[in-house]
Amino acid sequence: MILAEKFANNRPGWEAKRIQKELRALGKQGETISRARDQVLKILQAENGCSEWFREADPDPASTFRSVNFVLEENGPSYIFAVKEIGQAEIFKHPHVASSWENAGRNATIRLNANGAFFKRTSAVLKQDRKAGPLQPGGLHMLRVATFEGNSMPAQITALLHEFGHIIGRLDEDDDSWNGQSARNTEEVLRHCRSEILSMAKKPRPSRSQGQETASRF
Repeated sequence: MILAEKFANNRPGWEAKRIQKELRALGKQGETISRARDQVLKILQAENGCSEWFREADPDPASTFRSVNFVLEENGPSYIFAVKEIGQAEIFKHPHVASSWENAGRNATIRLNANGAFFKRTSAVLKQDRKAGPLQPGGLHMLRVATFEGNSMPAQITALLHEFGHIIGRLDEDDDSWNGQSARNTEEVLRHCRSEILSMAKKPRPSRSQGQETASRF
């Protein structure tokens, strides 16, 4: 019993060390994930409208997010597809940013597309005059998460909060289709968390000598 209690008390620190070690092994992309992860934890640990919204689905969202694992999808899709139907505005479908299992709970995994807006600012476009037409090169286009530019802290925080919403069942299930549900889920996250996301994104990043959030904070 004493050993079990001691392990439980040390678990947050152990999880933090394990996850940070795994992220360091991913190099610069791991550093990017780690910085965004730290900002999301700060949001979820604080008393604010965003954490309150997540607590409606999970009484301790910070603890659950702290346990989440990250996998880099190195060969994920990179092209932006653009479709222009006659008489309609051009529609852009961006490569997915991340994915996770609905209601996965503690120790879930977020898979991040190395070629998506979490890490990249622009991507090549493949255009179609209509959905059944041939694909043609269409130059470069800005990647975005909602209105946030790709490879920016607001985009990265929003993406992680979106996937966390699936992990705890706070958001409806979506997929990589054209039905727009993923974008609607992102807007739902921003409806509750936009001010916290923007506040965190404005704060200066710690220097590498200072390191990331310490294990004792987790």
